[in-house]
Amino acid sequence: MNGAKHRFALGLTCFFLICLTVVYPFLLYTPNAFVTRWREWYIETAMGTMTHQWLATWFIPKDIIEEVMVKRYLMNEKQAGVQSSWFEDFGTEATADLTPEEQFYQTFSELDRDSFAQFLQDNPEYLSNGYEHINIDLIGGDMTKKNYKTGIKTTQGDTVLAINAEHGIMIVEVVGEDSLGMEYAGKLALCKQPENIFVGICEGLFNYGSYVSEMVSRYDAILGINASGFADYEGNGTGGMPYGFLKSQGETLQPAVADGWKIIGFDEDDHLQIGEFSDTSNLRDGVEFHPALIINGQNLVAGSGLSDQQPRTAIGQAEDGTVMMLVVDGRQLHSFGISVERCGEIMESYGAYQASMLDGGSSSVMVYNGREITSPTTLSQNPEGRYLPDAFLVR
Repeated sequence: MNGAKHRFALGLTCFFLICLTVVYPFLLYTPNAFVTRWREWYIETAMGTMTHQWLATWFIPKDIIEEVMVKRYLMNEKQAGVQSSWFEDFGTEATADLTPEEQFYQTFSELDRDSFAQFLQDNPEYLSNGYEHINIDLIGGDMTKKNYKTGIKTTQGDTVLAINAEHGIMIVEVVGEDSLGMEYAGKLALCKQPENIFVGICEGLFNYGSYVSEMVSRYDAILGINASGFADYEGNGTGGMPYGFLKSQGETLQPAVADGWKIIGFDEDDHLQIGEFSDTSNLRDGVEFHPALIINGQNLVAGSGLSDQQPRTAIGQAEDGTVMMLVVDGRQLHSFGISVERCGEIMESYGAYQASMLDGGSSSVMVYNGREITSPTTLSQNPEGRYLPDAFLVR
């Protein structure tokens, strides 16, 4: 018996020595294209987190990490000094002479009309109160479910999950493959009434945070997503101390930190403004984060080569005023996460003229009709996500 144990120990020791002297150096230094892609993906994903960078720094030499992270530095340089500018008010077409049906399709212009007409034919009860009162919610209670089969599509080919005509909201499913063929899944809310979007704050601001669902309830909102980053020392923050600029319904609560971070907020004309603004008097609501995705129609992250997949939250606005709120799950079996570059592509496909990332990771969550419809990734596996300082809300 002792001989068998000794042979096992010897074999295990030899295995570790081979890994240390052969496999480990090979994975670090080989120019093999396949290994290089995985190595860069691993480094970018680890370094893209706030609390898990040790997964790279403990095992990988600093010079290799810096070589990979050059792409991030170049992206940040490209963003220096850019800021939103709107030259015209949102274009509005006359609707007085249109039927309620035509007004509906004009509002929700992203809808594939044929698929929706077929859905209404199969489900006439949704039209019982007229087009102006259509309220469809096909999102089930399983937040990890993906690849829905509702029968309704957008012109971009995504599946429609919910439509609320009175609040001007349509929610679609976004699924696909990102870096190295790994899948992602999330929700994109298209909000047609930008005047009803604002920054709501937690009840214990600067002391303790709230779940997004609690902020939605507090402000009697119908939809909400996380917004600011927050002080989170060693992952033990209470969520009440926002990081950077914060303005809620006309009241400035905290100044900006700048240093490459962007103020992201709505002005008095309901335009989404993104930039390092010295004068924020015209903003009615705003937070601060980075990086910007799209400024004045230019995709600033396209071709960046960054492949790190994380849970993400982003916000954008099209030239017709439509606000896009994107939340993608990550670090879970149903969705590994999404890259910043892919977020930019999704926003661009829906016509974003301005767009920016918001806080991500375990903060990412979307709440609709009183419940979470995305799956936050937290150590406690809490379906409500984390305690946060603020949120973008839709009344």
